[in-house]
Amino acid sequence: MLYTAAGVTASSKIAGFDIDGCIITTKSGKVFPTAPDDWRILFPEIQPKLASLLKKGFKVVFFTNQLGIARGKLRPEVFKSKVEDILQTLKLPVQVFVAAGPGIYRKPVIGMWEHLREKANDGVTVDKSQSFYVGDAAGRPVNWAPGKKKKDFSCSDRLFALNLGLKFSTPEEFFLGWKAAPYNMPSFNPRELDSKARLYDPPDASLTSIRQEVIVAVGFPGAGKSTFFHTHVIPKGYVYVNRDTLGSWQNCVSACERGLREGRSVVVDNTNPDVESRKRYVDVSRKAGVPCRCFNFTASLEQSKHNNRVGEASAYRFVGCRCTFRAAQGVLFLLL
Repeated sequence: MLYTAAGVTASSKIAGFDIDGCIITTKSGKVFPTAPDDWRILFPEIQPKLASLLKKGFKVVFFTNQLGIARGKLRPEVFKSKVEDILQTLKLPVQVFVAAGPGIYRKPVIGMWEHLREKANDGVTVDKSQSFYVGDAAGRPVNWAPGKKKKDFSCSDRLFALNLGLKFSTPEEFFLGWKAAPYNMPSFNPRELDSKARLYDPPDASLTSIRQEVIVAVGFPGAGKSTFFHTHVIPKGYVYVNRDTLGSWQNCVSACERGLREGRSVVVDNTNPDVESRKRYVDVSRKAGVPCRCFNFTASLEQSKHNNRVGEASAYRFVGCRCTFRAAQGVLFLLL
């Protein structure tokens, strides 16, 4: 959703703000509003500060996540009316972007900003070095300031700014001049991955075999197993076995047996976290007289969670696959 008030002017300088907890808060004091009119301007300093930005040539833009719209808990027309009331109270021309559900527009994914840059700024190129973003989802811990006992519900606003390369401030820092508060970031940082790391070691090893075989995956959901196999293994003619599509491990075992009877190699793309689940396919391969390899995806739990969130939000591919080969008792193992 996009709402552009009368009088909004394009600019290379963007002053971006979250709405809830940044521009407004609830009158009731509750975390979530109890009615469409349960809101008030958070600080008296907000209106004059925004007016000053407009005089300095900034375009003031609000970016807000409103998942309740997609979930049917908030009607779009009700929120639009609320936005109009807020802007009428501020008496300022503001452009408002609303992420009404999950996906590429929901912060911290940068879809709303990209739409602004490409289609909603009258062709004026945005200068990130002259722009900034302010939001309350900043990853601040419990007791981050006197009288502020609750921790931030997330750090999505800080990550939104980080993903865009924008200067970031909290509402208290920007509007009230408070000193920067402590904050916590997610334990996994994709920027710390080695983008030049080899896909596997040793580099002269073969990912697939000219002989019939069974490949069994091991790894967390989101570790990159499916992306890896569909890129490097399935195109070589391997039968693809996956519990998400087949429904049960029994069906997976049957599909594996059927593929081997047809003379084809098989790849089993499941998490297979324990000996029992892996043994089913080792037994099938032994019965058929073909070798079995294990591809162990070593992405951590936190990295896998990150990949899942990215996968839900966009079409971006998983990151960080790396593997090593080793042989043990005549069986070739692939470690990612």
